[in-house]
Amino acid sequence: MGPPDLAEINRLSSEALAWSKDVFVKLRKPYTGSVGLNLVTKADLNKLLQPDLVHICLKAVQYAGALLDDVETLKNFSSSLQNKVIESQQDVISIQAELSDCKTEQLEMLRKTVETSVLDSVKTVETSLVDTVKTELQSYSSAVQKTPQNEQVFSSEALTRVVRNVVEEEDRSRNVVIFGLNEEDDEKLNERVAEVFESIGQKPRAETCRVGLKKSKDSVRPVKVKLSSSLIVDQLLASVRKLRNVPKFSSVFVCPDRSPEQRKIQKELVKELKEKAAAEPNKHFFIRAGKIECSVRAIRQQNHFGD
Repeated sequence: MGPPDLAEINRLSSEALAWSKDVFVKLRKPYTGSVGLNLVTKADLNKLLQPDLVHICLKAVQYAGALLDDVETLKNFSSSLQNKVIESQQDVISIQAELSDCKTEQLEMLRKTVETSVLDSVKTVETSLVDTVKTELQSYSSAVQKTPQNEQVFSSEALTRVVRNVVEEEDRSRNVVIFGLNEEDDEKLNERVAEVFESIGQKPRAETCRVGLKKSKDSVRPVKVKLSSSLIVDQLLASVRKLRNVPKFSSVFVCPDRSPEQRKIQKELVKELKEKAAAEPNKHFFIRAGKIECSVRAIRQQNHFGD
């Protein structure tokens, strides 16, 4: 069933309006709109001449018939619209079910991808750990072969200590240490560390804690930060030089989590670097991969020329 003919309805409405005005003219009453028709009495109609009354009644019957046709058309059209609405709702439900199936498939693919990535990372760490242990054992095995049989190079406790050191080294590779971050009472350390990292464009998930005993009220203990992997540590350390350009954190330093032996070596390297920098101020010294390297510092000279 098609929609009702709006043009036809407008035509009938215009004619009905003209007819109602004509009724008031014949009744010799002022026009008061469609509401006034409800106030027309039998006595008013008795005053009309027969031709006028017949004309009014005939028009009323015609308009009533036309309106009944339009009402029937509207009823059928309304029923058709309801059926289409139901069909549309069924289509929406069907589309939602398809979207749900697609989301489920995508989530399953994402889960498998993440699971594979995690397993690969774990295998890489395991391989690295095993290789390190093998290297250490080979070193000890070589020492055993070069040592007289009546001398004992290592015991089971020594071997346990070697493995423990390897595991601790692997664990430290996922950590960094922050120095110079002011210590506050009841501080929200995770949020403060996150602010430091965000200032250099990094947003890693991390666990944080202060290390060491607080020696005095004004002392600032370093912050140990545990990250999810050594790759995240490498990315973070590659960006920490940007902190010097952040006024709020210009005195904050982020370093790898070093073992006591590594700290001792680093301390000696820093001492040597300062001595070289004092002796040769025209060179820029820096530590890279456990070695002191240098580059010639560019010196600007201003030439003065006489007239």
